[in-house]
Amino acid sequence: MPTLYTKLADVYHEMYQSIFDYRAQFRTAHAIFKARSGRRILELACGAGNLAPWFEAAGYDYTGIDAAGPMLAIARRNHPTTRFLRADMRRFTVRRRVDAVLISGRSFSYMTKNEDVLNTLRCVRRSLRPHGVLVFDSFDARTIFADLSHPMRDVVRVGDKKISRVSTRTANLRTGWTWNWDARYLVEEGGRRRTFRDQSVLRAFTRDELAMFLALAGFTSARIRKRGAIFLTVAQA
Repeated sequence: MPTLYTKLADVYHEMYQSIFDYRAQFRTAHAIFKARSGRRILELACGAGNLAPWFEAAGYDYTGIDAAGPMLAIARRNHPTTRFLRADMRRFTVRRRVDAVLISGRSFSYMTKNEDVLNTLRCVRRSLRPHGVLVFDSFDARTIFADLSHPMRDVVRVGDKKISRVSTRTANLRTGWTWNWDARYLVEEGGRRRTFRDQSVLRAFTRDELAMFLALAGFTSARIRKRGAIFLTVAQA
């Protein structure tokens, strides 16, 4: 599991308040879900539970699932009345089927092997009621692999804390449209400097790949929209 979600869980939580727009993520998912009946929702790779209060305020019966214990510890601390469970998205079960499943924050990119992708989608399919919907985002391979050469730089300030990150990317193509992500963090606070390194492998997809995997997992229809380097997929069980 990436260091970003274990040793760096608190850094991730603080940093991504600025990198991700959780309100916009909620609005996108809500616009899809509200057109369908049912309010029972499952979020996979929920992390620190940043989307939970938005869904609960809108009347959803929300459950969050994540594989990283440190991330769930933050979620439970910040949202003590919300239901969070620890499980791997590639092998989970639910007692009651849900109306919708959400995988946001490009978390699907960690499914680097074909068996990871299929196992995840099949678990989701089994967790959904008939005509239930899956919404997830992922990277577009054509856009990502057009240019991996330029480092990515992020700087976030949280109070008197400054978090800097420089990320480099290199192709490896071992199990699909996969690349190496090497991120170096510098955390400065109160005159103290701490450095961390996180190395991961991520996967992008083509539109045809996504459609094929969804069909193999038993989904009856899929709509895939592209915005910049991101695919937003809406699939129906």
